[in-house]
Amino acid sequence: MSAPHSRWLTSLKWLLIVNVVASILHYADNIAFFAEYPEPPWINPGIIDAFWFIMTPLAPAGYLALRRGARQFGAFLLHAYAACSLLALGHYRYASICSVSPRINLLILLEAAAAAFLVVYVLRRQLRADGAA
Repeated sequence: MSAPHSRWLTSLKWLLIVNVVASILHYADNIAFFAEYPEPPWINPGIIDAFWFIMTPLAPAGYLALRRGARQFGAFLLHAYAACSLLALGHYRYASICSVSPRINLLILLEAAAAAFLVVYVLRRQLRADGAA
């Protein structure tokens, strides 16, 4: 493994930790204060909890795939994970940003920002790798 690739993977690992922590904070708050969150009528805390346990393994699986050299598959898994995190912005489909508490806005936007940064970080690496091939 080359030194730049190793540094990139180390940075990616920390970025994934930030993403997972942001999602833990948002999802835990969403479950604990479910009535305060704008949600579709069909959703309940159990669905939210289950979704977190389905989406979160995509992050370490993508990281491990990249470490093992499966660039496209690893990137796909990380993009899928980020897309799941970006679904947090769906809260704003049910209420305006101005009508949601600052705490909830912070947690939603923290998770979404971390996910967006992850997409850009992985995509930049993909574009560099494709240009080098």
